[in-house]
Amino acid sequence: MPGYSGASVPEICLIPPVGECINVAEARLDRRIDYTDDDAKLRLLISAARQAAEMRTKLQLLHARYKLVLNAFPGSDCWNSSLSTRGAVPSSAIVLPRSPLVDIIAIQYIDMAGTMQTVSPADYVVNAALTPAIITPAFGKVWPIAMPQIASVFVTYDVGFASPVTFPVSGAQFSVTGPVTWLPGAQVQFYNSGGALPVALNPEAIYTIDSTPSAGQYTLLDATGAAVAFADAGTGRGYIGIVPEGIRSWMLLRLGSIFENREEVAILARGKIEALPYVDGLLDPYISDIY
Repeated sequence: MPGYSGASVPEICLIPPVGECINVAEARLDRRIDYTDDDAKLRLLISAARQAAEMRTKLQLLHARYKLVLNAFPGSDCWNSSLSTRGAVPSSAIVLPRSPLVDIIAIQYIDMAGTMQTVSPADYVVNAALTPAIITPAFGKVWPIAMPQIASVFVTYDVGFASPVTFPVSGAQFSVTGPVTWLPGAQVQFYNSGGALPVALNPEAIYTIDSTPSAGQYTLLDATGAAVAFADAGTGRGYIGIVPEGIRSWMLLRLGSIFENREEVAILARGKIEALPYVDGLLDPYISDIY
């Protein structure tokens, strides 16, 4: 349900992700479970593992839309050579709480007359190469003056790695569930959880969005420029975009640990159990050091 995403982060989830980045069938296979009795429990554990991964990494796994709520625009500073160093964050920068950034939908503020205004995209610059992404005024520009009260500045943005996809049994159009819109010429990849992509798609290939989406329906071109047609809908759950395999592997390991040890404490008959040091290391490449 849309709502506040957490007490420590001043943001609201406007469009939450639909589903999970791991299908219950993949979790069943990973745990070598050949029955469906525990599917409801597995779904809960997948959600818990995903939330743990997102909290550790500050990454949004499936696409969602958030509104960051600030009391004022950040302060300004003069241009200096330190801004050219890797990871430097100017004091005028808005630092987005979540990554990876897909798009800035709008930057708005309440002006001194109490009217909602929208900052022109020409007046700010987005550095999405940083994790998390930052936004600063463009050269020669400053942030406008917002009313000096709480909740006077708003940044609406899309963030995440992937969205669930529904493929046709026969035809060329597929649909995407999520807030992100892919424009003609965008290059995309697909992955599957708990089954297989349609025969027409290669999970290692890069495809191009062919035309402006109509009613949420998209068409694809392959690497040769030929239109992609589907003769089956695939199995399991398909996604447009790639959730990093290291994160998904960590989630499956965390899920397995909780699934096999459902009590708060364990009575050990053969000594102490040590945590495997490499498990949390799977998340290390995705944890930002900018905070």
